[in-house]
Amino acid sequence: MKLSDYVIKFLEQKKINTVFTVSGGGSIFLCDALYKAKKLKYVACHHEQAVAYATEGYARVRNKPSAAIVTTGPGGTNTASGVASCWIDSVPAIFISGQVFLNQTIGNSGVRQIGVQEFDIVSMVKSSTKYAVIIKKPEEIRFHLEKAYYLSHSGRPGPVWIDIPANIQNAFINEKKLKGFKATNRKKTNKFLDKKIKEVAKALSNHDRPLIHLGRGVKLSNCEKIFKKFIKKFHIPFALTWNADDFLESNHPLYIGRPGAFGARGSNFIVQNCNLYISIGTRLPYMVTGYDSKDFARQARKKIMVDIDKKELNKKDLNIDLKINCDARYFLEKLYKNMKKFKKNNHWINYCQKLKEKYPVVINSMKKQNKYVNSYFFVDKLSELLNSKDIIITDMGFSFTSTHQAFKVKKGQTFQTNSGHAPMGWGLPAAVGAFFAKNNTNKKNRVICLTGDGGFQLNIQELATVMHHKIPMKIFIFNNGGYLTIKQTQQLGFDGRIMGADKKSGLSFPNYKKLAQTYKMKYFKARFNSDLTKTLKMAINSKGASICELIMDPD
Repeated sequence: MKLSDYVIKFLEQKKINTVFTVSGGGSIFLCDALYKAKKLKYVACHHEQAVAYATEGYARVRNKPSAAIVTTGPGGTNTASGVASCWIDSVPAIFISGQVFLNQTIGNSGVRQIGVQEFDIVSMVKSSTKYAVIIKKPEEIRFHLEKAYYLSHSGRPGPVWIDIPANIQNAFINEKKLKGFKATNRKKTNKFLDKKIKEVAKALSNHDRPLIHLGRGVKLSNCEKIFKKFIKKFHIPFALTWNADDFLESNHPLYIGRPGAFGARGSNFIVQNCNLYISIGTRLPYMVTGYDSKDFARQARKKIMVDIDKKELNKKDLNIDLKINCDARYFLEKLYKNMKKFKKNNHWINYCQKLKEKYPVVINSMKKQNKYVNSYFFVDKLSELLNSKDIIITDMGFSFTSTHQAFKVKKGQTFQTNSGHAPMGWGLPAAVGAFFAKNNTNKKNRVICLTGDGGFQLNIQELATVMHHKIPMKIFIFNNGGYLTIKQTQQLGFDGRIMGADKKSGLSFPNYKKLAQTYKMKYFKARFNSDLTKTLKMAINSKGASICELIMDPD
């Protein structure tokens, strides 16, 4: 069979049923194989950066590896931002690029380019992938595909990259004679690890104000059942990072919110006042700990960090007393078995609940705001109106910070963002990917995309993808006249000198009503809090795709 057909067959066998792509000359044989595929479909985007973000959105929702196919040269370099996004947030994704004929590649010659649109993409993406390789012999394709797939989802997940020259794509191979990849599963004796977990159980029995902080690692290791069982029995308050926002519903009585630099005040006070802090599956970046990270959880007599990545545990900017290098589910299962003497502390639970009530995210002044739509009030109302099947995707800027502070997640909802790389323009294509992850057999699940007027511009071309596939996406645009987070930084730190952040300083934006008409979408607009609920109901319940413009305070 042709090698390009084998690649697609491999993806089908791994039950990757949607591939995101921009067709190109360098990947033409792979594109032809996609056309002939029977068990998977392709989604043709309009920019390779969007391909990468859609691939990430798809993988996040399915919690399994996804796949993208791009062409050589700029096709690969355009994809690189999305690869970095997957790398930092531990998203398993397989990126396959076309390349010029092998004899036209630069190799070790030292010249900059030989083939037309040739570029050494493997060298470029090596720092942000778990595995990156150019295929030089057709008979090696199975080995590299199997190895890349395995590495993408084993241990700490992440992206992988396979570069396939055009003559290799078009080569014929004997499938039965291909050499495979065998993972070396080293059996570790876990006595030392289990001893550490027993130490955590003992610490929990000796501290009356414990807090558990959960990150994306708990989602990656499918910990929901064991964690629910754990807190039902032991009644320990817990917090979530933004990458784990939809792990459990926001109305859970033991949920204390989302602490961090952009976190809720009550949640931050609770973190600072616990006397035992345990993080599971979060790398504890500055956006969680604040820049003075050694002051994080300052009252904790013991700080414990559980992470699958040893390098994250050994960071020098954190004061961690006990470091446990293991999978989140293994840790929770072992901890549950070892918990024998823990006593529920109603006083601590009540204290946490009272702090949450004392410092709500959405306050009365936001609700009573007469001029403009308040971003927090909008998010609060939106979360009330959405149902348990909805998929919510945020872009960056205020659509990122306001939403992850104020949104109340319902059981069954999907709520995703890219928290680490945090690229403007992520929201719209990621929402496309999320839609296809949930809607391969039906189109019942709504997709809600929250974006700023600034970030929306960066991948606005994907409105054509939404239009083509008739995706019932509801796009809410925070129109605050530009890059408000940048503008506020310039106002606070640079004596009010504004550069490249609004219309006066060099940015203009399109007419969203005309834009909606161009892409055959319905259009709605909310100018004030007073007309918000009515507008939201119309936008959410409208048939097909819609754009809802929210006029917000430019300051």
